[in-house]
Amino acid sequence: MLKLSMLPEDYMIINGDIVVQVARVAGGRADVAIHARREVPIVRGEVLERQGGQRPACLAAPAKKKARYRRDQVFRWNDDRERAVKAMRRVMDRLEQNGSADEARMLRLLLDRIVPAVWEDDLAEGQ
Repeated sequence: MLKLSMLPEDYMIINGDIVVQVARVAGGRADVAIHARREVPIVRGEVLERQGGQRPACLAAPAKKKARYRRDQVFRWNDDRERAVKAMRRVMDRLEQNGSADEARMLRLLLDRIVPAVWEDDLAEGQ
């Protein structure tokens, strides 16, 4: 089985005419867009299994109970968080200007790990 890591807007082409694109990723969920001819059957695994179909053998066995971790819930972007990120970036700019470039760089890396740049525009648009 081929496993890929993809970011929003990344896409793949299967068999030359089926296009799969990651539309959005948030809180442990991915929205995927699929473009294929109408003759190509596309069925969600959940629907297939509910209708009596078998889970493909190449997939890992499902967990007994789906864990709901707080960290996997949708990251809610709002004006308050956006103002906080902008204020943090201003503080980092001042640190750089005052000769603390290493500390500012470290803070930027940490902030980017908390709120990846690819999320900022996408999450702000969703509001």
